[in-house]
Amino acid sequence: MGKKKDYCDYLKQTLGGLVDRLDISDLRKEFLKNRWLDQLMWLEGKATKERDRHNLLRMITIIGGVLVPALVGFRSADNARLERIVGWTALGLSQTVAISAAVEEFFGHGDKYRNYRNTAEGMKIEGWQFFQLSGPYQRYGDHSEAYTTFADRVEQYIRQDVEGFLARLEEKRDEAEDATKAAQLTAQSALENINVQLEERARQLAEAQQQDLARSASGAIADPEPVSADSDPSADLPPLGAAALPWEEDVDLEALKALLAGQQRSNGNGRRPSGNGSSSGTNGLVSSSGGVQMLPQNVPQLISPEEVSQILDCPLQDCRQYLPGILAALQSYDILDKHVLIGMLATIRVETGGLKPVHELGGKSYWKRYEGRKDLGNINPGDGIRYHGRGYIQVTGRANYRTYGKKLGVDLENSPDLAMDPVIAAKVLACYFKDRGVATAARAGDWRRVRKLVNGGYHGWDVFSKYVERAKARIVV
Repeated sequence: MGKKKDYCDYLKQTLGGLVDRLDISDLRKEFLKNRWLDQLMWLEGKATKERDRHNLLRMITIIGGVLVPALVGFRSADNARLERIVGWTALGLSQTVAISAAVEEFFGHGDKYRNYRNTAEGMKIEGWQFFQLSGPYQRYGDHSEAYTTFADRVEQYIRQDVEGFLARLEEKRDEAEDATKAAQLTAQSALENINVQLEERARQLAEAQQQDLARSASGAIADPEPVSADSDPSADLPPLGAAALPWEEDVDLEALKALLAGQQRSNGNGRRPSGNGSSSGTNGLVSSSGGVQMLPQNVPQLISPEEVSQILDCPLQDCRQYLPGILAALQSYDILDKHVLIGMLATIRVETGGLKPVHELGGKSYWKRYEGRKDLGNINPGDGIRYHGRGYIQVTGRANYRTYGKKLGVDLENSPDLAMDPVIAAKVLACYFKDRGVATAARAGDWRRVRKLVNGGYHGWDVFSKYVERAKARIVV
């Protein structure tokens, strides 16, 4: 601050001294000091302040933008507390970067600095030319003759500069409207991604701590408790991915189901339960044979395969083959209505990219990340790959396969590929929608909650909300 003040004082004293030595009247000298010199000093001060503010905000944005990705990617296998601290630090720093960029965009300190600096330098140049009687003043014999021209040029210069600056601000405001909307969407998406990561990390740590306490108390790993009104093992179903691989039917699902049915009959348990999700009353509904499924007579036909194909931008053949089984599953759980159908279609579209059961995106190299995930029940080597995400809603982890297998009366734990069977995948989807309150949120029209309950956050919200609106336009509720 001392150096800036010294420079301003020096400039004012020097220019003021030159004005005093001019061969003009004292009144004109006062006019020069009060109009030209004071205006010049004001511009110098404003230019310095705007430059400092602009540089500060830019430094925060640049340094923060470099540090946030590094902090978000930080992992510590030995110190969970440090990892949480770094995660929250990344969140706080990202908010600071966003605020800094927004403040600079709103106030335009950089543009103001450049405008004040250009005007100040122009005023200096005009003054030096007047003092030296050069440039436009060289035709005058003395400063008294040139004074009127100088005063007029200074006023014109200031007026033109102000008008030009206002015009640039108006143009920038018009251009900034679209840019501001795009920046808001980008910032919201980035913050949502960070929040999803932090929420998932916190959930995993909390579940791991609870399971460690339970094992230390019992001395062994216990199977999930039976489903009750107060405790539901399906509540541990993890947030799901937003993309997956196309389904290649490399497993003979019918032969696998026949073998399991034979094993059940040999044990005297050949009949499936007849409660929610049972297959009774399906009127010969086929599963993975590849033919077109016939819609059971007792299932309301709320939408046609042709309409679903247009809503989801997916092949009509897939809709004809898989839609009947999905509708039958929703009906068997007593949650088939137009609101739930809208949420179900948008969910399947964002999770599978179409309307068919799929494997989780990434292949074995990616599925290995689930190895040792005790919160998912993956306690044996190879569980991560074996119990990767499958179906319409990407059920993941040994514990979840066991839980939903028990609910459906299918041994998914020992035969996880059955989760790719369209009928079973549809029943897992319907069971999840009912048990986790997704259907209730859909009936209330709370689509953000629908996405939150399925995904654990809002990843894929743009795609999900797009297909919700498309479905609502077709399905009159």
